[in-house]
Amino acid sequence: MIGPAHPAAAAAPEETVDVAVNAADIAADNRNGLTFKGFGVLSANSTSAVLLDYKAQHPDSYARLLRILFGGRHPIMTHVKIEMGNDRNNSTGPDPATMRTETEPANVARAPGFQLAADAKKLNPDLKVSILRWNAPVWANTNDKIYKWYKDTILAAYRTYGYMVDYVNPGVNEAAADLAWTKQYASLVRTDADGFRPGEAARYNRIKVVISDEAGIGSFGPAMVADADLRDAVAAAGYHYNTDDDSGGNFTRLAEEFDEEVWNSEAQATFSNSRYRPNNNTPDPTVPGTGIGGAGSALEMANTVVKGFVKSRRTHFVYQPAIGSFYEGGQYAFKELVSARDPWSGWMHYDAGLAVLQHFSSFATTGWENSDGTAGIWRVIPQASTSTATGTNPIVGRNGLPNYLTMAAPDATAFSTVIVNDSEYPRTYRITPTGFRLKPNPKLAAWETRAADPGQPFDANYKRHIGNITAGPDGTYTIKVKPYAVVSVTSLDVTRDPAWTAPLPVEGKRPVLDADPARGVLWADGFDYRGKTVPVIGPGGVVTPRRKGFVDTRGGVTGADPLYTWDRNGAFEAFRAEDGNYVLRQQIDRASTGVGRAWNNADPITGVGDLRWTDYQARVDVRFERAPAADNYAALGARSTGGGNSHGLAGTPYAIWLGSDGTWQLRRTGTTIVSGTLAEFDATAWHRLALRVTGNQVTGFVDGSQVFSWTDEVPFLSGRVDVASGFHHTRFDNLRIERVPGHRPYYAEFLDNLQMNGTGLVYGGGWRHTNGRGMFEYHRTASTSQGPGATIAHTFTGTGLDFAGPNDGSARVNVRVDGELVAADQPTRTATNFQQTFDVRGLPRGRHTVTLEVLTGTLVVDAVGVRG
Repeated sequence: MIGPAHPAAAAAPEETVDVAVNAADIAADNRNGLTFKGFGVLSANSTSAVLLDYKAQHPDSYARLLRILFGGRHPIMTHVKIEMGNDRNNSTGPDPATMRTETEPANVARAPGFQLAADAKKLNPDLKVSILRWNAPVWANTNDKIYKWYKDTILAAYRTYGYMVDYVNPGVNEAAADLAWTKQYASLVRTDADGFRPGEAARYNRIKVVISDEAGIGSFGPAMVADADLRDAVAAAGYHYNTDDDSGGNFTRLAEEFDEEVWNSEAQATFSNSRYRPNNNTPDPTVPGTGIGGAGSALEMANTVVKGFVKSRRTHFVYQPAIGSFYEGGQYAFKELVSARDPWSGWMHYDAGLAVLQHFSSFATTGWENSDGTAGIWRVIPQASTSTATGTNPIVGRNGLPNYLTMAAPDATAFSTVIVNDSEYPRTYRITPTGFRLKPNPKLAAWETRAADPGQPFDANYKRHIGNITAGPDGTYTIKVKPYAVVSVTSLDVTRDPAWTAPLPVEGKRPVLDADPARGVLWADGFDYRGKTVPVIGPGGVVTPRRKGFVDTRGGVTGADPLYTWDRNGAFEAFRAEDGNYVLRQQIDRASTGVGRAWNNADPITGVGDLRWTDYQARVDVRFERAPAADNYAALGARSTGGGNSHGLAGTPYAIWLGSDGTWQLRRTGTTIVSGTLAEFDATAWHRLALRVTGNQVTGFVDGSQVFSWTDEVPFLSGRVDVASGFHHTRFDNLRIERVPGHRPYYAEFLDNLQMNGTGLVYGGGWRHTNGRGMFEYHRTASTSQGPGATIAHTFTGTGLDFAGPNDGSARVNVRVDGELVAADQPTRTATNFQQTFDVRGLPRGRHTVTLEVLTGTLVVDAVGVRG
């Protein structure tokens, strides 16, 4: 099979790659080290913050997600890893502590990962579940208490959801292993006989240990090789973001000689939306554009799998996060395989990275071998796998040299070779199988995933059968792999496997959160969910008619996870007060729970709503439970879009801050603009905070009285609502975000800068379009003008456009509307991520084309908002 050559193919020498696949090299007796276990989902650090909102509001979307990730005969994901939290930020945000005090019964319903695992097991009963911790609650300050926290949580998961955790890391995430404690923990788990209900102890005693989840090459390899007792205690060796072995080759030895599992227990997914990647024009190395390849791409993920096995025998890869179910602008945003950020609409984006992973998982039997070796899990064959990619994180395979991985059934009845070509050059492979028990004169099927050709839908070449290959006279099978493509060459017939042949869903429009347009309410919540129910997911991922109470499935009456909120520090939960009514309560309290350690230290804060909200008024009632103190306050914020300081109130563009002593402030990104003191303030009473944002005007109210009105000359013009407090029990109620008469409440459309096809953006002149950028940029992309004369245009229906992106304010532009010059030599504003650097407003509502022409300086465009 010969595919068309890339235009730059002549620039690189082409040599045929010979792959000898010998059935004699299948290590059938190796049941752990060389079995291909597939891929895993990590639920941690608030990345699943709004995932269960999908289950509550759009259960069909949630069930489809389960079926795509965990369903079928060849599931993509075989493992859910849960990083237990302590209600403090550990990057994107916190995960709830299952036990906030030593005497509190473990509550796994608070943490979404446990429920996700339970639902995933409805599709794949063999799914593995593992836990570890980042930081512990304050009370769990000894190994004995850590053991109690783990044990009580594991048993709570079993009693609540019916599954026993399979693996535990007894240590701390991304920290060197405490080997003495590891052995002690393994011994405790195996021998513990106290406090179990009938049938639990035997299951609990079979829990396995994994270490150490270090960031970089594991430091414990030599100890594992040298210490048989440690090898007996530890079932899986895992480390993060590095594909290589240590200098002694110890992890390769663990897999091959000692039959130990070696995991890439936290790996990188795609760094952007693969749909837009083909629009980049950055040469890498010489040709503009990389299709679905290049830096931080789906093909780079595939090369990480190949190189991870070749260099250190990794046979399992866990993605953090595989599901990005938190709002844009959070730390590690757009580093995911599924984007699930709009639970009010059910919208999800399924990235091409999933199709690339299916090139491995759908052409093998993956998972964990059983004790007698009869499960038929495929082995990876080192002698038929090669990586020439460089680097460890990221992996660079753009040199056009060989990268491939071969898996085979342990009984030599089938095999598959996955070929990754993350380069601009075609590459010919010649595969020679020997010793396999295949049918006479077999043909090998070739399946391909790459970007669309010109004029095709973006996913036209995803998971595509490109033909069957017949052996030559010498028994070899020859295929030419196109640039920026992954190809699986297999003896399997998967044409009747609907999980493989079905295309990934293509997301449609993203409706803005606008809960009650007739009453002008964008969103309102009194946090009383009595009567609200959630469907039960049944076998096969079916949404059943059975229902459970919303509160019970989200933590219970002492604190349930509210709808649409994303905590970045602390724990904000729907809480039943003494009078029986529900309020939103910040649950981490210096006096009663203590305050644990954090990755990003700041006071409690949560967000709600839609990035695309623009002009609105928000209000909320607040009440302090603790005595007045300098750090005891409540705040309401507006136009929040995330960023490097979004883990605290310093990242919120505008906030009205109320101290428990009656002082108030307007804060702009943490800086006090104006302040005052309320007369005769009652700290024990309820008070109402309100904040109105319209254009560059910010107005604040306390208890119905205006306390400030301020004009921002460098405004933030869109974003969500934040609620914040100190580390004290603080109550909020009657949250309401509503339209302001005469103002547009949200963008009619919000485009990524690389959204160029169809009715997207049109660029002229010199622009550098890049992807794989920073986590606080929309889809990790940006377009940067390359000199005078660069233009950007968009045709839309509405009243204007806002241009957002990090800018130094150097650009000056001409503005044309419908071909007419309406403003010449206009300045742009300095701006940070998601902040508007230039806007065109006040047009009569209708069909318009707006064009900006750069005259001087540099314009960076990250996103464009259409004013409706």
